[in-house]
Amino acid sequence: MKPPRLFLSTFAALAVTVSTLCAGTLHVSPEGDDSHDGKSTSKAFRTLQKAADRAEPGDTVLIGEGTYGDTGEAKASGSSIVTLSKFGRPDAWITFKAAPGARPVLRPKGWGGITVTGAYYIIDGITVTGYNDSIRLIDALKEEKNPKPDPYYNTNAIVIDGRKNPPDRKPHHVIVRNCTVSKMPGGGLTMLEADYIVFEDNLVFETCWFMRYGGSGITTNANWAHDDAPGYHIIIQRNKVWDNKTLVPWSHIGKLSDGNGILLDVTDIRRTGPANPTVEAAAAAEAAEAAEAAKPNAKPKSLRPEWKGRALIANNLSAFNGGSGIHVFRTKYVDIVNNTTYWNGQIVNYEELFSNNSRDVVIQNNIIVPAPA
Repeated sequence: MKPPRLFLSTFAALAVTVSTLCAGTLHVSPEGDDSHDGKSTSKAFRTLQKAADRAEPGDTVLIGEGTYGDTGEAKASGSSIVTLSKFGRPDAWITFKAAPGARPVLRPKGWGGITVTGAYYIIDGITVTGYNDSIRLIDALKEEKNPKPDPYYNTNAIVIDGRKNPPDRKPHHVIVRNCTVSKMPGGGLTMLEADYIVFEDNLVFETCWFMRYGGSGITTNANWAHDDAPGYHIIIQRNKVWDNKTLVPWSHIGKLSDGNGILLDVTDIRRTGPANPTVEAAAAAEAAEAAEAAKPNAKPKSLRPEWKGRALIANNLSAFNGGSGIHVFRTKYVDIVNNTTYWNGQIVNYEELFSNNSRDVVIQNNIIVPAPA
């Protein structure tokens, strides 16, 4: 067995270099005004979205002390507090970070706190806190039965989401670091149809409690290959994740599922089966979808390009989660090394750390402490 390749990926090292070569600095403050130019603390913007719309490749957005909630537009649409949709460049990343000495807090009630649909972004030192303390489980269970989901019960913290992007414009090269994510009814740090992602040095706890989608603290799903370059395309390292769990059945299968600490899900398009270890019903749903696609005059569904990059899950602490501490499902090319898992499987009784229906997965030098039987 070859030893895992514990090098910092080229794209992460590049980000460290170019993040200091900023074209400009923009400021945001809860006491600011979106009619300002954002170029100084005295002329700060009020909303993160205004800064996102103004930021150009190479810019840094400094977020001042205070609390940032949903704008009127975000509340009406159920969208995120801020959507980062621009595309930076390899030599000009766009950075959103806490101002020196500040601890900005995002309090979303829509679908998300921060949604990234662009490329070359760094998100650094931001706190996203949900409203778990205000939600009753009985209300969330009722909401799961409604045909139209209510984002208030499904709010995610930080999502890198390429599902609505065209195939050649998927998100890529995004680093989320030094962030604190907690009390989210939906997922914590989530990646969907993207590539070249780093989640590092984050705290993720008490997420997924009331969502209807079977989320996890940190999740990557359906990786979309940006290129076939060798090395790590996904890095999840030095995070602490705990007490993430699902209390509402996943609407797709009608039973509790996931609530894991860290999950890599469905990167191998050639492997079939349910999207979670205990959800046999998902296999039937996939079969029905395939049958529908085979019907005459059915609109062809574009096939995700084969993901040939490698993923690294290293030096994380994952404890007291409802599902697994760390696992991969229907994936390939993963190194899981030097992690610690402790007393997981609190709700759905998954194993602490495992690989399921996957291939070319290295599991090495991890500390695993299961809960007492």
